[in-house]
Amino acid sequence: KSTTNVMKLIAFRSDEDLDACDQDSVASSVDSTAEEMFIDGLDPVLDGPSLDIYSPEEDCDLEASPQQKKRARLSSTSSAERDDRENENDGSNEKWHSSDDADVEPPHLVFKPVQKPGPQILPNRCSSSLQFFQLLFPKKIWQTIVSHTNGYGVKCKEKKGKVWEYICQSDLKSYIALVIYMDMFKCSSLTDYWSESEHFSLPFPAKIMSYQKFLLISKALHLSDCKEDEKNSSRRGTAAYERLGKIQPLYQVIREACKTIFHPFQNITIVERMVISQDRTGLKQGVKNESPNIGFKLFALTDCTCGYTWDFFVYEGKSCASQNVGLSYESVMALVDENLLGSGYKLFVDKFYTSPTLFRDLLGKNIYACGPVWPNRTGFPKTTVSRLSKNASCGTMRWIRDDDLLFEVQMCSTFHKAYQGDTVQRKVKGDAHRTLVEVPIPAVVLDYN
Repeated sequence: KSTTNVMKLIAFRSDEDLDACDQDSVASSVDSTAEEMFIDGLDPVLDGPSLDIYSPEEDCDLEASPQQKKRARLSSTSSAERDDRENENDGSNEKWHSSDDADVEPPHLVFKPVQKPGPQILPNRCSSSLQFFQLLFPKKIWQTIVSHTNGYGVKCKEKKGKVWEYICQSDLKSYIALVIYMDMFKCSSLTDYWSESEHFSLPFPAKIMSYQKFLLISKALHLSDCKEDEKNSSRRGTAAYERLGKIQPLYQVIREACKTIFHPFQNITIVERMVISQDRTGLKQGVKNESPNIGFKLFALTDCTCGYTWDFFVYEGKSCASQNVGLSYESVMALVDENLLGSGYKLFVDKFYTSPTLFRDLLGKNIYACGPVWPNRTGFPKTTVSRLSKNASCGTMRWIRDDDLLFEVQMCSTFHKAYQGDTVQRKVKGDAHRTLVEVPIPAVVLDYN
């Protein structure tokens, strides 16, 4: 985000001889229906046809909202393929229980992280912003980028019979510094940063680097080896083709650095992010109802205590694995590594990821899980006996236990016990005005919030 505006300005000034060396065909990597379901928080493998939460008699006076209709349409896709999986879960529990019914205590896991949670770097080692920045950009990566940028620049300039001006690590660091500076001080055009007008001028950029050199580095900046790019390009269309080949060197270094310098506390979560990019690849995705910008979609494992990103990966589109177990399952398992994290962690996820299969497999890795769940997701209890009615009073709850899984008020958890007496204050409408009252709340909802 911090470099988006700057790189857009640079993109418009692309040098033709450099630009011609980097033409990638854009191939669709995601089925349109599956991608639309993903944006709407649905998994095409795990989400079946929308279920009637209430009986037809209770619902006869209601009209489904546009979003509910869309969910029903999307989730009904390939429903025949999921019927067998859904029927396996029918009758797993005879009825929904009320808050007055006793529940069994779930299995207790001792929290044993591989390392002591928190920063793994001694405080006296980092006393400035630059030193923290260098933790993610170690010395070896600077030389790698400089070498690949020079190699790419020479290759493209030779095609035009021109000579490439080699850059050094100091040049690259100056370039990165200017990119950060440009995000802090906004100008309408790139040339304004080097303006010599008596009415408007910024002295800092010209002291660091000339406009011509900044533009030169921008157009030749390369993270991967040109020879390796050519070999990888020849494998296009095969299973051996690496779609992230051009960012792999920096991509993997930053991922390892994130895991090395910090260890998560007990509560962790999975989030999705979008990194805006001008790159011409088939990996770009859109952000629904937010922006026309497109870029790389990331899945990240973050610490709930401080928001630190411990690990992440770039979504490369549909794969054979995600077609069998679902993208939501696959993305969580790719990030939650019990050998690197430890045992007893509590993973909190949203509706897209929550599934009985995932939660049971995580528990097999000695990792707890908790999150809201769609009622039409594979594995959700299908029984309607004693279920919650739509006109139930505030604080009324129902729950079902299916072995290690607790389903309570459309939440699912492997480490909570059904209602334990917790309450919260809620405004309840009275005869004249709203008043604050103590309302029962399940522990699973309280912890998730």
